Amino acid sequence: MTIQLSDGIALLSGVMFDYARPSNTSFAIEDIARPLANNCRFAGHLPWHYSIAQHAVNVSMLVPRELAFTGLFHDTSEALTNDITTPLKQVIPGFKDLEVSIETEMARQFGFQFPLPPEVKYADLQMLKVEKELIKQDFSDWEVLHGVEDPRLDDLCLDPLNPDQAYQLFMERFYELAA
Repeated sequence: MTIQLSDGIALLSGVMFDYARPSNTSFAIEDIARPLANNCRFAGHLPWHYSIAQHAVNVSMLVPRELAFTGLFHDTSEALTNDITTPLKQVIPGFKDLEVSIETEMARQFGFQFPLPPEVKYADLQMLKVEKELIKQDFSDWEVLHGVEDPRLDDLCLDPLNPDQAYQLFMERFYELAA
């Protein structure tokens, strides 16, 4: 079989992913975890590697236990789109629809809640605030963070992790929550 570039991308598992038809793909957890571990938050504009996988684990630690699996999976579309910054997403026609179609299919296959519950969205904002200040060292005013309370940092992993360590952290949390 000849694969055309327009067919999509080959995932780590060898499965082809078609952006136009996410439901045609059967995802392995490694197809999600590895790219999330390899890709940084803030489009990589950070002083050290802080991955989407590490962020996802931290979000899962901030929500009630019954929402932790959803918290872990809240950014899974970024395994296929990378961490495109929100301002850029807003100017790319059709991007939000693409994200929704990917998240919808991943939620169906992995069993997390989508659309995301308010508690997960709030925990995501709490992590954005923490990451902005403690990792990015950005103390400017971001309107989206007005009124967002600082979370407890006790259970969060904010240490620099390389991609392999971030992958391991994500996979351990996945197996803990899937049990």
